[in-house]
Amino acid sequence: MGSVRVKYRGQQAHFREETAMTGAATSGSARVSGIGLLTDLAAFPWHERPPFGWWAAALALIAGRVAQAVDRCRALVTAHPERLDLRARLGVMLLQTGGDSVVQEAVDHLAPAVKRDPDHPHLRRWLAEALVRSGMPEAAIAHLDAGLRVNPGLPDLWVTKGRTLLALGRPEEALVFIDGALAGRPRSGTLWNLRGLCLNELGRLQEAADAYRRAARLLRTDGAVWANLGLALQKTGQTAEALRALLRAVRLRPSDPTLLNNVGYTLLRAGRTREAIESYRQASALEPDSPLTLGNLAAALFEGGMMAEATALLDAALQKAPGDPTLLNNKGHLLLKAGQYREALACFEEALKRAPDDPAALANQAACYFALGRYEQALNAYRLAVATEPHNKQYLWSIGACLERLGRAEEALQTYNQALGA
Repeated sequence: MGSVRVKYRGQQAHFREETAMTGAATSGSARVSGIGLLTDLAAFPWHERPPFGWWAAALALIAGRVAQAVDRCRALVTAHPERLDLRARLGVMLLQTGGDSVVQEAVDHLAPAVKRDPDHPHLRRWLAEALVRSGMPEAAIAHLDAGLRVNPGLPDLWVTKGRTLLALGRPEEALVFIDGALAGRPRSGTLWNLRGLCLNELGRLQEAADAYRRAARLLRTDGAVWANLGLALQKTGQTAEALRALLRAVRLRPSDPTLLNNVGYTLLRAGRTREAIESYRQASALEPDSPLTLGNLAAALFEGGMMAEATALLDAALQKAPGDPTLLNNKGHLLLKAGQYREALACFEEALKRAPDDPAALANQAACYFALGRYEQALNAYRLAVATEPHNKQYLWSIGACLERLGRAEEALQTYNQALGA
């Protein structure tokens, strides 16, 4: 007699790209070269000579004292509010050295400068960068197009427009601009990373992995690039290499819970359950209130046979995200394993209200029906699961088992043969 098997699905929503669209430094850090930033500022259309205090701010920037440089520039703007050149300088400094909390301030300083000098492409580019980071990419496109009309060959405009189109969910158009910029800057790790992001969005995963490899060779200490490489390799089934890339990313960014989640997921897929549990525990320590991380840890604990702790964590996760379909599916599976079929069925039905095409929840719902002797309903649910995963042999075997129980032996045999050839 055939038998059915249930499926426990680990949460995969965390397996996402880190796009870091602007490449800006985080608050308080100085990833940007002070001299490089001053070079950018020199390209601006200054109409007045800067006051002495500006040079003191510039020296602080060169010395790596970013906060001091920004404070000095803010003081100058306060003392000379009519000086749009100083406001533009401050806007660029904030955008290049600050976190998201100062992006709107950067917009407020750059916008008046653009209004005064609408034909200067560098001002347009920096304002566009600020608008993208403040969640207004459509407005950014208008400024970039205006800049490109003035100077269609400016590489920085091509790069920024590529980033902006990617932020707008237009990766095919973005790739044209990124590739155009790469033609002139083939050793730019940032551009190779952006190319990988475009290709990933287009589903060209192996090409994305190749682009990320190029980026990682050029940006060896950038954890986000190594993370993107690891994720792309994971998606293409190159688990061992993916794990190496992700572990390198974790060494560079040890306090990043997203990376630790992704390492845990990869370890779990590689059958290294204990290590996966440890990685998820580290992630959970960094974000103890995250239902996603709690759910992932629960999935790993289940794989490791630690049912009591897995159940407790799923309950805690569901308190924080009561409608999450993956959590509901996994909670239902634990109940199913415990023989609480009606309670499990309620979980699966609730999960399917939110994710009606989820094959794991459909298969688990079918397993409940089967355990309760409701074979016709089980058969229908398994057929829905097969419709979403047509080559899943497990579901085909389970359909055969349902047909056997319904006395339809010939159909069952045909289904088993189909499973053998799937």
